[in-house]
This record gives sequence, C-alpha cells and structure tokens, in this order.
Amino acid sequence: MSQLSEELIRIVNVSMPFPAEVIKAYSRLGMVFTSGDLAKEAGIPRSTAKYYVRKMLEMHMISKVPYKKKYQKYANAKTFSDWLMDLIRLAIRPLEERR
Repeated sequence: MSQLSEELIRIVNVSMPFPAEVIKAYSRLGMVFTSGDLAKEAGIPRSTAKYYVRKMLEMHMISKVPYKKKYQKYANAKTFSDWLMDLIRLAIRPLEERR
C-alpha cells in the first residue's frame, strides 16, 4: 500500500466512528446480516463485531429484525457513505446554517 493510502486510512480511523475495515465490510454486507457476517467480512473477532453492530443501532444506521439475531440496513443506507451523506444533509448542514 502506498504511503498516501496508509495516511488516508489513518485519518479515517481517527475521524470516523468505525475503523476502515468495518466501513469496507459494511458496504459488502447484504441488506440483512448478522454480527457474524460483519466479523467475517471485516476480519475482526465476533465480540468486536457485536460492539460495532450495537454502535450502528445507536446511530440508526441499521435496525434489528424482530425475533431474529439479524440486522437490516435502511434502504437509503446501503453503504456507509450513503448514511453519512444523509446525516450531513439532514443534521449537520442545518446546524451550520443556524445563527
């Protein structure tokens, strides 16, 4: 990996709520997934994946499928960047524009 790529990944890891490998794995997951699926895709332990799934639930990136140990992405948030753009449009820009 080039030095530029390593530096950008370091910036992502510091500035985002999830490490780069979790962000990449999220985009590869299907619309319905388990924490085990996230663990496999990201190459992280299952307990760590469960932690990130709980964090995604708190941030309203995903929802829990009732009566199952599965989670579902929202239709407009198939990738982390989709979710982030919605957050910027709906929350951050209005905060910045307030006087």
